[in-house]
Amino acid sequence: MKNIIINTKVFQIFILVIGATIFINSCNKPLPQATPIDYPPVNNSTTSIGELISSDTSYSFFAAAATRTGQLAELNADSTEYTVFLPTNNAFRASGIPSIDVINVLPVQMVAGIVGYSIIPGRQFLSTGVSAAFPNEQLPTTITIGQLPGTPLPLKLSTFPSVSASGFYDNNIPVTKPDIKLKNGVIHEMAAIVAPPSQTLKDAINSNPDLTYFKAAIARADSGQVGLNRIDSLLGYAVTNMTVLAPNNAAFQTLIFGFAYSYLLQQGYDQASASQLANTLASGPVVFSNPVLFSALPAATVRGIIVYHFLASPNPNTGAIEPNIRVFSNNFSSTPTFYKTLVNSVYSTHPGILAQATFAGPFVSDLKFTGLGTFPPGGAPFSGAPATAVSLDNHAVNGVYYVIDKVLLPQ
Repeated sequence: MKNIIINTKVFQIFILVIGATIFINSCNKPLPQATPIDYPPVNNSTTSIGELISSDTSYSFFAAAATRTGQLAELNADSTEYTVFLPTNNAFRASGIPSIDVINVLPVQMVAGIVGYSIIPGRQFLSTGVSAAFPNEQLPTTITIGQLPGTPLPLKLSTFPSVSASGFYDNNIPVTKPDIKLKNGVIHEMAAIVAPPSQTLKDAINSNPDLTYFKAAIARADSGQVGLNRIDSLLGYAVTNMTVLAPNNAAFQTLIFGFAYSYLLQQGYDQASASQLANTLASGPVVFSNPVLFSALPAATVRGIIVYHFLASPNPNTGAIEPNIRVFSNNFSSTPTFYKTLVNSVYSTHPGILAQATFAGPFVSDLKFTGLGTFPPGGAPFSGAPATAVSLDNHAVNGVYYVIDKVLLPQ
């Protein structure tokens, strides 16, 4: 599987960034106040970030974008620190923007999203200052997407730098040249544009035609649930971080056929009739609302399967296991490693999901997940064929999701 960083379709995800009314992660810290700099400047440089961007032709695409949206002037300020994850001209080209002429005809909101999402105001973050803790560090960008309810504090669209043995990243995009220190902060050159998200996980998943079974399974799993106990509501709750492994339609069809076939044999059907009827039952997502299979796939069973596809970790304040981490592909280990899921909120000793990333240079070329259970049941733990992520790093306002080609079973 080839990992595609970004392509021309990325333009679509910039459009809703400016003027969005949704909220970002509740763990966001308030935007840092501008930090006055007393001379000599913080990095013993006489050149500001804005001046370097304006004068260095390798940044001319970004300069044109920031000039068009009026954002370049702020990077000239001597009284404020900035960290800029700066796409070079080559990074723009790698992201499907081949020239300044194209930048000048793109919607202004889109261009402002490109520029604003690359800038972290109020502090200088060197590569050595980014936490190596799993999975990454969350930092507010200059893009305001709302206001913290009941307070005057702005909510900022976050970006997620990380460092590991595989390199230095912002979200899933590698830094090609870190720690260029200037008078009013630091820039890190990027391999591609770091694209801002525009949808919640709920909207992104519901609009994906290869996840209609996953959507129907969530509806079945939510039977009798209320509020944020409903998985559907959780996916639409923009004030959080989540990582979701979403099995595609073919993965669910395979699982449903297996469940249905086994159940029908137990009900006395012969093999040919059971196979034919199981194929029919698995032929559409309506199967999850079909009473014929309610005994074979009760809501509690479906819910157990679905929550196994949400990564989770302990709440630092309460210790409760929650879906509170946003894990990009490059944050996964290259050695087989266990990760907790929402199943651990009920069964604390559950081993979780086994995951392994394969890297080609700084990029993830393959990502696999293995579940504890097997079908038919009874196999050795984690002995089933792993699921492959066929679509990586689908970034949303409240998390990231992966499309995988197999349903993972928690037992």
